[in-house]
Amino acid sequence: MNNLKSRLCVFIFFFLAVLPLFSETIVILHSNDTHGIYKPFKIKMEGNEEWIGGMEAMCHHINAVREKEDYVFYIDTGDIMTGTLATELVHKDVFGGLMIEFLNNLKCDAWCFGNHEFDLGLENALGLAGLANFPTLMANIVYKESGKIIPVKPYHISNRGGLKVGFVAFMSEKFLIEVLKERVESLDVLPVIPILRSKVCELDEKTDLIVVMFHGKYHEAVNIAQNVSGIDVMLVASEEGRIEEVNGVLVQSTMGHQRSLGYLKVDVCDDRVVDYEGKQILLWANDQLKPSPQIKTLVEYVDEKVGSEYAKVIGKAKQDYFYKGEFVENVLGNWMTDVMRWKTGSEISFHNSGGIRDNILAGPITKGDIFEVSPFRNTLVVFELTGKEIKEILEHDVEKDWDRLQVSGMSYSYHHKSSKPFGQRIDRIVIAGKILVKKGKLLHPDKVFTVVSNNYLVSQAKDKYFGFPVKEIEDTGMLINQVLIAWLEKHKVLDYRIEGRIVKIDN
Repeated sequence: MNNLKSRLCVFIFFFLAVLPLFSETIVILHSNDTHGIYKPFKIKMEGNEEWIGGMEAMCHHINAVREKEDYVFYIDTGDIMTGTLATELVHKDVFGGLMIEFLNNLKCDAWCFGNHEFDLGLENALGLAGLANFPTLMANIVYKESGKIIPVKPYHISNRGGLKVGFVAFMSEKFLIEVLKERVESLDVLPVIPILRSKVCELDEKTDLIVVMFHGKYHEAVNIAQNVSGIDVMLVASEEGRIEEVNGVLVQSTMGHQRSLGYLKVDVCDDRVVDYEGKQILLWANDQLKPSPQIKTLVEYVDEKVGSEYAKVIGKAKQDYFYKGEFVENVLGNWMTDVMRWKTGSEISFHNSGGIRDNILAGPITKGDIFEVSPFRNTLVVFELTGKEIKEILEHDVEKDWDRLQVSGMSYSYHHKSSKPFGQRIDRIVIAGKILVKKGKLLHPDKVFTVVSNNYLVSQAKDKYFGFPVKEIEDTGMLINQVLIAWLEKHKVLDYRIEGRIVKIDN
């Protein structure tokens, strides 16, 4: 009998000793940068056009994973707003509220704000959170005056598959320059790393897995992963569509714009990830999709609400025009800046590349197409600049080397920032056929030019685009997308090419 008891004790001891070695498995699906997309759209793959994206495809692919796996989270890391007419529709007193209804019907487990959720102001952003059947998270956006966090949760803990998973969300520290200044003037954004360290301390004892939802650039996420211990996963709202292990942290982003769904399957044992599988699920949209009836009905409802007005054909594109490409000079940028001058009679025009949000494909152009190219409620503003200030702006643009300025009424050539010091990179500027800068020498520093741009760019001129603030502006109140529509209704045909407005000098 004693022998039996001894064997039983040994067995129990052995069982308890190896118990932590057994892992639990969960799957995290995640999306970001939806930007109002609810229907499939065409992309070119190996010379062929394929349909991808849309909420029916999203639902189909999420449900396919849920059918195969026992424990699945679906997370969205922000920027559901600004991009299609769906974000302009008022639902339950909230602009873009129907995008939250899509997430509700997809059974989203958690969501965090993106910078574009604030394009219509804090009140509307909080209105979106109020419609959600899931936690809205954000740990580092506070009221400037009081320093208190805005009224959403910094983190959320969820139990699934025997695991306690903590989700905590952060906004990029560049948040305030990514939104029209007047929309976020009451807010501040706090540094990520020190706050995240404190939240990790809070979550570590309460959870088996810590997942950071980060709305920012991939390189920012990598830096955070390198400097904060205790994180297991970072879901990044960037569009690289990649995954890598950084300092023991799994950092993953999707391709954005509903082109892919992030898939991360992790085995967790003894409070750490012991194995994982990460990939992109491409959201191909075809006739074999099996979305839920609720999603299908909601897509039909949004279509009806958008209505026939935005399906009206107002012009024709001679070729495909892509809003992103290998050149700094962009064909759509050339057209848009020309139209801004056409409307205001200004001598030159500046428009930020990031304000161009979609392609125009060859064939009929509808009002809806124009809205998706220019979805922001940005207005045309006019002001004056001297020759000296124009050169400074272009020097700053070359130094920044991202979200470059599109131009009209002028052309210039420049040296890459790696080959010349700041102040010596602009080699030549020509405005209305007259040379302003020749071989780096400024010829007419005090000459004054009339300029048209947009109110967002001007509001962020000092911190992001020009390097100095713009004074004495006149806001025309004219919406850029409405001006583009008016131009097409008058001229009918869009036929533009690269013209050499911005030329990089090879050294």
